[in-house]
Amino acid sequence: MTNVVTKHMVVPVGDEQIDRVIRAHEMAHARFSPADDFPKWIARGIATEEAMTVVEEVRVNFLIKKAGFDVDLLADGSEKASGVRIAEAGDWTQAVYIAVGYSICGGGKDFLTGVKRVNPAWAKTLREIIKAVEKEFVKAFKTGTLGSTEVDPRHGLAPFGFSHTERIAEWVDRLANPPQQDEDEQQDEPNGQKEGEGEPKKDDPTKDGKGGVGATNAQPKADPKKVRPTEVGKGNNGVVPSWGKLIVGTLPLTRKAHGGLGRKRVASNMGRNPRRIGNALADPEKRVFDRYKKGNGGIVLIDGSGSMSFTNKDILDITEASPGCTVAVYSADRNNVKPNLLVLAQNGKMIDKLPERNGGNGVDGEAIRWAVKQRKRSSTPIVWVTDGKVHGLGTGGQYGGYHDILAMDCIKEVLKHKVFMAHNVTDGLAVLKQLSVGKKPNRWYPRCWQETYLKLNGKRLG
Repeated sequence: MTNVVTKHMVVPVGDEQIDRVIRAHEMAHARFSPADDFPKWIARGIATEEAMTVVEEVRVNFLIKKAGFDVDLLADGSEKASGVRIAEAGDWTQAVYIAVGYSICGGGKDFLTGVKRVNPAWAKTLREIIKAVEKEFVKAFKTGTLGSTEVDPRHGLAPFGFSHTERIAEWVDRLANPPQQDEDEQQDEPNGQKEGEGEPKKDDPTKDGKGGVGATNAQPKADPKKVRPTEVGKGNNGVVPSWGKLIVGTLPLTRKAHGGLGRKRVASNMGRNPRRIGNALADPEKRVFDRYKKGNGGIVLIDGSGSMSFTNKDILDITEASPGCTVAVYSADRNNVKPNLLVLAQNGKMIDKLPERNGGNGVDGEAIRWAVKQRKRSSTPIVWVTDGKVHGLGTGGQYGGYHDILAMDCIKEVLKHKVFMAHNVTDGLAVLKQLSVGKKPNRWYPRCWQETYLKLNGKRLG
């Protein structure tokens, strides 16, 4: 066991071959794995801590295997029982993480054997995932940076070789937890079944009951032949740009903007003016009065980068069409020292004049997460006006450019929180108008996101 942060290592001191392999494994962790920077890698939000932990085990084992150590000896005999237990529980997420962690070492075969006893379909897919992960490490090794301990100049974190761990871990996360699209959206999609999106629901999860005890025919939730990792970039050696730090700016909100999305008049059996007198005969509940049903409000997020070509009037038009909503525009510059997200309307008040804005993206993912946090309840709609050309920022005053992983980060937030997308002012105003009268707008996604989603997940977005 090695704790790089506290500089504490516990290893066997014997002369057996297994002892030497374990010592090599732990010493490789001390040399190649991140120490104080590990929380910063987690904070980037590209991959989960669990995925990066198991993939880092694979990277370390791959490197010591290249150094001549027999990693097949790394097994403790509990792997088969672990496979049986995970398969019986029907925990696909943990099955993927554990299978990946066992790849390249001796415990992998026994783990798959245990899974196969309960669910042969899972065992077959997990074996394909393990092989695919090993191939990715072969590709990464050819870049010459898999074992690099230098600082990554793109985001200032070390070691550089861990960027390969992060990239592969993001892919493993998608295999373990496939992005889920809105169920209503899938039902409305006429060709959804052709993409295999509804197949898992058709399968009877178990043969022996709801508890998952005994043999099961539950199908794998992801196919490694369709869910693909991002490519190892030639120019950046697979490094993923970071989102810039979100800096929220406050502006004087001097104009009143009362109202709320979804506010409407409905029939009631209490009131002063019987506006619906016909209901006295037609409605069993005699609801002849009107009352106003409070709307859910809303959050409107506007991409203010140069590619959107918004004028100040365009942004003010959207703000004025969102009475009672929280409205914000975001854009960052290369240095990212000035406020990059400006609140234009909040709590029934809005700005009278729009100040000068920055010209780039850089904080798209952080901006949509900020928008989600502004909701007072989960039913509050969010409208995001953007062309989807998201990109991050580097530490050297440069933009990171469009990257599939950063796009997927935004896509997952949009799907999880059912965000309504709009491409321009006209579309944004149309979405807001539909929400104002209680209608559900049609879903739209940027073309570049659709291409990214299809390439990485093997199915269409939307």
